[in-house]
Amino acid sequence: METVPSNRKLAFPRWHERQLFHSFAWFTTCLLGGIVIATILEFVGMDTPGITPLLTLVVIYVVGLMTIAAWRRFWAMLSWTQHCASRAACARCGAYGRFDVVSGVDAIPAECRRCGHRWTIEPP
Repeated sequence: METVPSNRKLAFPRWHERQLFHSFAWFTTCLLGGIVIATILEFVGMDTPGITPLLTLVVIYVVGLMTIAAWRRFWAMLSWTQHCASRAACARCGAYGRFDVVSGVDAIPAECRRCGHRWTIEPP
């Protein structure tokens, strides 16, 4: 997962805010999936004749898989973002979040704007 598009820099607070927005967009998708499943069960039901119950189960299965995928994506993004936030303080001068986030696939290289100390934020 690329944290920032290539050749772009974002200040850490802006990056953190953007990651939280994205993760909660996945959470909203998860909630909407649950609402869709409940609505299908309420309005279509399983007591209708013909092939309708089978099609209802197939649709519920597909929407359920999408909802589970959205939940997993939400949780992964939220965990990664909070993990980075907990390690965003410079060990030398204590400045919090005063570095730029450049591209990083598995880790975020950080350099403090105040004292120049460099460290890497590794995934959990």
